[in-house]
Amino acid sequence: MRTLINIHLRRISLVLVLIVYQQSGFAQKPDFPWPDGKRMALSISFDDARASNPTGAALLNEYDVQATFYVLPDRVKANVPGWEATVKWGHEIANHSVHHPCSGNFGWTQPLEDYTMDRMKKELEQANHEIQEILGVEMVSYAYPCGQTTIGKGAKSQSFIPLISELFLTGREWLSEAPVDPWYCDMAALTGMKMDNKDFKEILDLIETASKKGQWLILAGHETSDQGNQTTYLSMLRQLCEYAKDSANGIWIAPVGTVGQYVKEKRDEMLGSINIPQITYSSSNEPIELRAINGRGIGPEIEYMPEWEAFGWFTGKDYVEWEMDVSMPGKYAVEMEWSVSDEESGKNFILETETDEVEGAVKKTGSWETFRKMEIGELELEKGYQKVVFRPAKEFKGGALLDLRKITFRPKK
Repeated sequence: MRTLINIHLRRISLVLVLIVYQQSGFAQKPDFPWPDGKRMALSISFDDARASNPTGAALLNEYDVQATFYVLPDRVKANVPGWEATVKWGHEIANHSVHHPCSGNFGWTQPLEDYTMDRMKKELEQANHEIQEILGVEMVSYAYPCGQTTIGKGAKSQSFIPLISELFLTGREWLSEAPVDPWYCDMAALTGMKMDNKDFKEILDLIETASKKGQWLILAGHETSDQGNQTTYLSMLRQLCEYAKDSANGIWIAPVGTVGQYVKEKRDEMLGSINIPQITYSSSNEPIELRAINGRGIGPEIEYMPEWEAFGWFTGKDYVEWEMDVSMPGKYAVEMEWSVSDEESGKNFILETETDEVEGAVKKTGSWETFRKMEIGELELEKGYQKVVFRPAKEFKGGALLDLRKITFRPKK
């Protein structure tokens, strides 16, 4: 049995690895390939089907700019001609529920605390059906009323983001504090940043931030008028359209559903070759696969090599880290998939969690192009969230450790 001192020292080593990560370079995602070499995407959206929205749609039409309008059936029924014109101009009509449910703390709406998943699904499908009957459009986008994504109370509360993922291409939040990262984002929980009661300078700051990072900025508003609370000013909209349509500014402006479909297609096409660190979830009695593409490269020279689906390691200071959530605690056999040239083989490695570790030597595979799978030992995994680090057992000068493709944990029966 391992001593508490050894476990404590191992935890210290993990902390030191994280410090190295903070101070060292690591593989970066490439710039997102927006159409026609644009630097960012911009979507303008409005909630609630406010009576003033068809006026805003008409203004946008002057600039050939299409927005997304998240509507409620009863609001649309109050001005069918205005909404029919909005559809004719090419704007996206999207789902904003039947009753606009928010927390009962607001006191003026159907309480989300009283919803079940079944009720929410039925009402979302009802809204889809009613709007399609009125306007003849199929809705692929949704916005969470009040930006709230949880139904029920206490131990019975749960997110309905998975339901939105099932029913829609996109789901948009409200009062978010950052634009959308197109490589990383959850399509059912896109950030929506407030544009109500802001002047163009304030919006321009958001645009410039998104442009520098190649992000997708989704602006969210309500009324479209010259004054009033929860109002996107028409004067600001004119300035925004003029700026966005100037090709020199590198902005692709399109409805949420249009950009969402493009992002989905590009991610489906390219994500298999892009290293994006993300947590790995396990299922009971199933192997846990920690693929290189989902790990975080740490160190001065480590690189993810898409052609080999592996991290290439070049110095004794390079590490990789994964995050995972373990559903079934217990003992697991650990399998490694790697390649190495015969002359570089033999260096020692350590695979460690906060409470256990496996140490071994990198065995020959014949060449850097030949990958091999082999069981390297056993680890005791605790239930829940944890980090796994793979690193050289000690630093070395010159040469390389290995190319690492995957670590697999297989539950021991």
